[in-house]
Amino acid sequence: MPIQAHPTRTKARWSTPPPRPSASPHAQPYLRRRPETTTLHRIVREHLETYLALANEADPMGDGVPDHLEKEFRSYLKCGILAHGFARARCSSCGYDFLVAFSCKGRGVCPSCNAKRMAETAAHLVDHVIPHVRVRQWVLSVPKRLRPFLHHRPRTASAVLHILLRALQATLREACPTAPSTASFGAVSFLHRFGSSLNPHFHYHLCVVDGLFERVEGDTDPDPAIPETSLHFHEATGLTHELLEGLQHTIRSRVLRHLRRHGLLEPHDVRDMLSWDHGGGFSLDASVRIEATDRTGLERLIRYCARPPFALDRLHLVDGRSDQILYLLSGPDPSGRTALRLSALEFLDRLA
Repeated sequence: MPIQAHPTRTKARWSTPPPRPSASPHAQPYLRRRPETTTLHRIVREHLETYLALANEADPMGDGVPDHLEKEFRSYLKCGILAHGFARARCSSCGYDFLVAFSCKGRGVCPSCNAKRMAETAAHLVDHVIPHVRVRQWVLSVPKRLRPFLHHRPRTASAVLHILLRALQATLREACPTAPSTASFGAVSFLHRFGSSLNPHFHYHLCVVDGLFERVEGDTDPDPAIPETSLHFHEATGLTHELLEGLQHTIRSRVLRHLRRHGLLEPHDVRDMLSWDHGGGFSLDASVRIEATDRTGLERLIRYCARPPFALDRLHLVDGRSDQILYLLSGPDPSGRTALRLSALEFLDRLA
């Protein structure tokens, strides 16, 4: 079945304590990262111009790679390089000076900036946003036929997300019989455009509080002009497999109707896709739930949802040549492969 849900189970991978830092009383010295020595930097540095030229030639309109993608690649080549700008820092205790290179703050190519953003996002959400309640991860995948619409049409991707959120809120209302109709839920969404094998795979990850919040008016506020309010949490105790099946069916029907209304699918295509078995290519997973007290597991889950599209430590050169690349997969793909062998240009095209 395409629906996977175990409402009372928490997967252990999210609750494993992270390695504890060293107990040394001395602070670790700052060590400048050297991106110019990494495999990725060498690939981009030596093959970017060729890739851009071939992309321009292949495009009949002469546009080639979009400007924002070219800027992303070029900014990455400058990230962490002292020659392209730096700040001077000074230790107030010993007077030692050192230089900190500027970062590109990119969102797609740079592993350092991606990892920093992932860590900061997870820490901020855990420390300042998500309350101490149970949180469930929801993952929605759509049929391969529909993914290009989401990749190339941001409004369509946003509309599908809104459909998912509205349907999810209705399901949580059914799973919280004690919550009033005015109760609301909280969610953080992550739109992934990639799969585990550097393939384009648009899907949604959501970290959703496992229940609903009811706003309760206070009656002991000293200032009557500012009424005191608090939130009462109603846990989703009635989240059953039948509810999840109904949720997936609702999402599939509404998404297909939306695409038909906007001229992206013909009526007969919608009828055919609604008749498909096993969810019709729509997959909804809700098997991961984090307990209210497991803040370490919650941060680990959010880091997973906010992860970059590839891992630098899985990228290797074949025989030391930058034109042949081996990318190790996190696990065997459907064909049984454990690694991808790509040319440098194929790798850059997948990143783009």
